[in-house]
Amino acid sequence: MGVKTVVAVGAVGVAAGLVARTLVREKRDTDGDGRHPDGWKAVTIFGDSAAFTENGYPAPLQRLAEMLEIRIDRAPGDRGFEVHARRRDGADLSAVIGDENPRQALRVALRDAKQVFETGEILRATPRPHGKRPSTPFGAAVDMAEDEAKGEGVL
Repeated sequence: MGVKTVVAVGAVGVAAGLVARTLVREKRDTDGDGRHPDGWKAVTIFGDSAAFTENGYPAPLQRLAEMLEIRIDRAPGDRGFEVHARRRDGADLSAVIGDENPRQALRVALRDAKQVFETGEILRATPRPHGKRPSTPFGAAVDMAEDEAKGEGVL
């Protein structure tokens, strides 16, 4: 490989890195997934929306409900309903969530409310029925991903 080829490949790599960094930064700036700007988070729940709000929201969402704007819409294709929520302007969640990240707390509350409504309990990945994972670099990475998955994404 010649010097020109190496320089060209390096330039393409740098350009790709800059584009990726810009895309990640734009996603963080919207505080959502593009469909829900301004901090709205949403979850689709299978069931009847009237039953979801019948006796107040499920406990995980109820503890934050006074500080949230919550809207409920029908899900596309009659597949249940969607619960959309975001923090009210000026609402201070720290009294309820402590030092937890407010964005993650909202996501966890929505996911846990979905699980309570659909199954009657909050599903847990730990303790593992098969025992402890070996402490290897890859095992530690998987453990960390599982711990962070509920607040930032699904594993």
